[in-house]
Amino acid sequence: MLERSGIPVRFRCRSGAEVLRAVKNMGSGVVICGHKLTDMSAGQLAHELHGMAKFLVLAKQSLLELMDDPDIFKLPIPISAAELRGSVNILIQLDEITARAQTPQRTEEEVEMIRRAKELLMESRGFTEAQAHRYLQKRSMETGTKLSETARQILEM
Repeated sequence: MLERSGIPVRFRCRSGAEVLRAVKNMGSGVVICGHKLTDMSAGQLAHELHGMAKFLVLAKQSLLELMDDPDIFKLPIPISAAELRGSVNILIQLDEITARAQTPQRTEEEVEMIRRAKELLMESRGFTEAQAHRYLQKRSMETGTKLSETARQILEM
C-alpha cells in the first residue's frame, strides 16, 4: 500500500531484532508495524529504539488502547490508503525535523577555521568562495574527517 502511494519502503522486517539493526544502521527512520512482531511487542520495540525512530502501530482498536506510550503513533485497522499515506508522510517530516535538530552545530572556532581555510584556498589557488567550500567538502568526504578537521589540515600545510 505504501509503495503504491509513492512512499519508498527501505526494509521489510519480520522481527524486532531486524528492525533494531535497520534503524541503528540508518540512524533514524519511520517504523510501521503491527502490535506484535515475531520476537517482541511493538511497545517493547519502541522502548528499545527509545526515540531513534518515529513509530506507527497498525492494529485493532482494542489492542491500540492497551498501548500507553505517548511516542507511539497508532492507527486502527482497517485503514484506507489515504489515511496511511497521510500519517506516514507526517511521520517522515517529523523524523526529518528531529534529525536536523540533532545535527551537531559547529563551534565559533570551527567556523573561523573553515573561513580561514577557504580564504587561503581562494588566495593560493584562485578559487571562488563556493569553489573553496566545495573543495573542503570533497576533501572531507574523501578522508572521512569533519569539515573543520580538513580545514585545520589545510591551514597547517
